[in-house]
Amino acid sequence: MKPYIQLQNQQSTLTHWKSILADNQLSSLGAFAYVTDSGVAQLRTHLSAQLGNTRHCRWLFGLDYGRSHPAALRHMAGFGNSEVRIHDGEYVVQSKAFVPRVSYHIKTALTLLANGYPCKQIVGSGNLSASGLSAGIEGGCLVDFTQVSEESGTALITTLETMWESATPLVQVLNEYEGRYSSVNVPRGQVSVDDHLPDAAELFWIDVGYVTKNRGGERPGNQFDLPRRSHIYLGLKGNPNPALNSTLGDLRIRTPSGEVVERRLRFGNNAMEKLTLPIPEKYGYECYDGKILTFEVVGDELILEAFEHDDFFRIYGTNISSCSEMQSGRRYGTISLGE
Repeated sequence: MKPYIQLQNQQSTLTHWKSILADNQLSSLGAFAYVTDSGVAQLRTHLSAQLGNTRHCRWLFGLDYGRSHPAALRHMAGFGNSEVRIHDGEYVVQSKAFVPRVSYHIKTALTLLANGYPCKQIVGSGNLSASGLSAGIEGGCLVDFTQVSEESGTALITTLETMWESATPLVQVLNEYEGRYSSVNVPRGQVSVDDHLPDAAELFWIDVGYVTKNRGGERPGNQFDLPRRSHIYLGLKGNPNPALNSTLGDLRIRTPSGEVVERRLRFGNNAMEKLTLPIPEKYGYECYDGKILTFEVVGDELILEAFEHDDFFRIYGTNISSCSEMQSGRRYGTISLGE
């Protein structure tokens, strides 16, 4: 057994997960309480070669409290040679606010020998999200079953296989979950952003969605589009009719690392505002995919924070003052900072 603490991307869950997948095509079983869009982005960025299209992967996720993202579940179902099931899915998807009858809180992944016996396993506190896999402070360990009694290994895999057999195939609950998730977890404001006047005591928020890998290779992307008029919520002078491919202004973005990064906001040829964000792994964001960003104007700086959806709702859900939807389905708006 090899214990580790995930701290600032050293000894990360991703690193250890990659190690148990290296140089083999053993089947894999992953069981996580929830999966988010940012977690899928981390797998696609760092583990695509290891999980690949030929390794048989089974994924057992939970829907408890609506923490799993529907888009992430769809992506995992199409990720290589994968099967996805949901723990107690038929019950949870129909329960009020997705409250489970028994909490599903597991976080583990393991490789299996041809006879179904476990080979190696990672187990820890992190879920399948960017924070859980690499950015957050998590504890875990790597288990090599050649160093574990056969009785213990058999008991573990028997329990996991029983959970798998009793779980609900994703296809049976995904459509219903998506429909109810939208009504439970989508932020709503009293007015649209277009009808809302900027207020100094507000944050601007936007759902990033999936970010194009503009930096190439295994590096997470950092360019995305914002709707027109976003610049006035980012502290820039209003420009009602900007020319295509023109500069709207320069932004001084304060990051979690404490550093200030200067970035230029442009009005693109697609009539949307384009921003290149600070390099995520360098400045403490790890990745932007699937997160909700908030921008707070403080003097001549913008404080930029990136949240998982459930964290955003928990912190700001009751303070959203405006909300609109882009053609892509991504939402954005403002948050009141008043009492």
